Amino acid sequence: MSEFEIGQTVRYSRTGTVGKIVSFAEIDGSTFAEIDTTGLLYRIDQLVEIHEEMRASAEKVDVKKQILDEREKLREMQESAWLNVDQSCEGGG
Repeated sequence: MSEFEIGQTVRYSRTGTVGKIVSFAEIDGSTFAEIDTTGLLYRIDQLVEIHEEMRASAEKVDVKKQILDEREKLREMQESAWLNVDQSCEGGG
């Protein structure tokens, strides 16, 4: 395993989290690295070094996919809302 340094771009494989190391912490004999994108600590033996170009492309793909998924959900909600209308105009009361 390679040595990690502050500022190095890494990925936590279990969740796909990508970010730069901002600090290290020693807890119960294990070394952890804090990642800038989440502010969370990750065991360094679970991190994988990646290149900055890979980080940028991974972030773009995730954001683009997220936007497309949200648009699709909104479209489905709008369509299903009209299916449940019986075209009556009751005001309640």
